[in-house]
Amino acid sequence: MTDSPEIIDPIQQAPPIGTVNSLDSSSSTINISSTSSKPTTQPPPPETFIQKHKSWLLWWNLEEWWACWIGIIFFGIVCGCVKHNIPQPEFLPWRTNPFDTFATPGNYGLLVLFPAMGLLVWFALTSIQAPSWSKFPIGYILVFFIALISKMLASNVTIKSASLGDSIWAIIFGAVLRNLFSIRQNYRDRLPPWLKVAQQTELYIAISLVLLCIDITILRPLAPRALFVSWIDTPTLFMVLAFFGYKILKIDLQTSIIMSGATFICGSSAAIALGAAIGAPSKTEMPIAIISVFTIPSIIALPYVAKSLYLSPEVSGAWFGGCVDSTGAVIAAASIYGDKTAINTSAVVKMMQNVLIGPLSVVMTWAWARHELKATKQEAEDLETMLDAEAETSSNSMPLEELERKQTNQQRRQVALQKVKKQQTKPLVVLWNRFPKFVIGFVITAILFNTVVSSDEDTRTNVNNFCFYISEWFSTLSFVSIGLALQFNELKRNIRHLGLLCTLYVVAQMIDIVVTGLLAWIAFTYM
Repeated sequence: MTDSPEIIDPIQQAPPIGTVNSLDSSSSTINISSTSSKPTTQPPPPETFIQKHKSWLLWWNLEEWWACWIGIIFFGIVCGCVKHNIPQPEFLPWRTNPFDTFATPGNYGLLVLFPAMGLLVWFALTSIQAPSWSKFPIGYILVFFIALISKMLASNVTIKSASLGDSIWAIIFGAVLRNLFSIRQNYRDRLPPWLKVAQQTELYIAISLVLLCIDITILRPLAPRALFVSWIDTPTLFMVLAFFGYKILKIDLQTSIIMSGATFICGSSAAIALGAAIGAPSKTEMPIAIISVFTIPSIIALPYVAKSLYLSPEVSGAWFGGCVDSTGAVIAAASIYGDKTAINTSAVVKMMQNVLIGPLSVVMTWAWARHELKATKQEAEDLETMLDAEAETSSNSMPLEELERKQTNQQRRQVALQKVKKQQTKPLVVLWNRFPKFVIGFVITAILFNTVVSSDEDTRTNVNNFCFYISEWFSTLSFVSIGLALQFNELKRNIRHLGLLCTLYVVAQMIDIVVTGLLAWIAFTYM
């Protein structure tokens, strides 16, 4: 039997690190210490001027600012179209053939409007490097197609007589599509990236608001009375009902504010603006969906109630403008009433109420910033108090395990305290960061419309109507996006929350109908 070869341990045979390893040949030696030394790290290169000052050099390159830029660009395009007598697209009423809705030369403009809207939004998302921005065109085509089908359906004579506007169909189709995707396990909790990037609810609605050109020449004759109807009760009732939802119905404060503001001001536009102002854009979908559905009874019922009470067209129009949520729904209610004076009065009152979005957003941004800073300061004080109390109770006589546990907790609280202190930003900085920038775009387009556009009445009307048409397109895209955020399983799990929001809306709307009706009667009878 042969002896097995001796097994040599490489760790034992290896020379100590840092020694000289002699080779058999009389040649050179290898110094291991030189090979084991740590590589020298190069200092990071100094920041360039642009990298160092990126936050203020690229202030314009944010999603909320892009809503202003896109809105202003479209305003300029519309002015050029009107100047060169390019007709505005419109969806004509149809009965049996849905393609009859396109039977007007102006609808050739849709072939330009469709890519123009998509390209500008895509450019904005590319500029801000939004997630999956390169896949936006695929999702946009689908979202635009749903919006197109919604508008076609809303143009049907029978459906239009039932006051089922494009917003309802857009939400329904978007929700159905969302829940079809939920069947697949991969998309149960999220949309596919190519569709998610096209679900730009806040951006779409902000662009639509920038394009709401306020015509001072129309507002001026009715301004004092419209102001009385739309501004006297709205801020007060908004705050009271938000408090009611928070304290009595136990709805979280942010959702209660959004629901109340959307009910008393102008529906989805106010919801998006307030959601941005208080840092809760994700909590706007449910209130907007509820308002879109519950607006239908108001559109149908209020005109008949006004006629049964023998209210004048001015009083009726002011009533519709003050308590029906969205601009399109206001015009629909006044059209059912069937009087041109009522339509004009309702539009003026609603425009005046829309103006309230700006100052109310500023006030809410300021108030919520103070609320958050106060809460952050209180949290920091509580953490400091806990750290001081633990430091006093700590003793060397404690068991070792308990002492280590207390020290670990103290370290965690100190880390949390540092994070909280970092969040204590100056109130003006928080106010500016939260301020909805589309308000600035809204003011700019209003100033441009009333100073640059020709004083010719037909020209001003055409520009206003054309801008409103494009605004409605972006609004419909936002409603599709809202539908894409609604999951039926989530609604089932949150059925109690849904019931509370519906209760808050019904209570708020009933109060709004009564109070606004009284104010409209006073303003247009005695003023």
